[in-house]
Amino acid sequence: MRLRRVGFVAGLLLPAALAAAGPPPPPDWEPVPPEAVYAPVPAVVVEPAPAVVVVRPTPPPPPPPLPTALKIVYAPFYVAALTIRYGLYYGIVVPLEVFGRTLAYGFEGGVDDSEGNKEGQR
Repeated sequence: MRLRRVGFVAGLLLPAALAAAGPPPPPDWEPVPPEAVYAPVPAVVVEPAPAVVVVRPTPPPPPPPLPTALKIVYAPFYVAALTIRYGLYYGIVVPLEVFGRTLAYGFEGGVDDSEGNKEGQR
């Protein structure tokens, strides 16, 4: 019985020991390298340079006009914006500029006519 156990254990360990040993060592000869194959020298072909063509991009088409209904809706806002812009300019800014010039140059404006008289005097 004991011999049977030893045989069983040896049967299990022997294949594992053979598998762990690895392959046999390579032979002491080296293979002959293959002969070198050389490709032919490539031919260099010089071609003329291509012509340069300048292509200007076409501008996008203009947007279509607004429909009449949108023009009617936008009209009051457009009028209000123009009134605010030019109303403030001509109502406040221009009078202040004129007043400032009057203080700086006087009522006549400091401009002489061709006869040497002040503007507006004869």
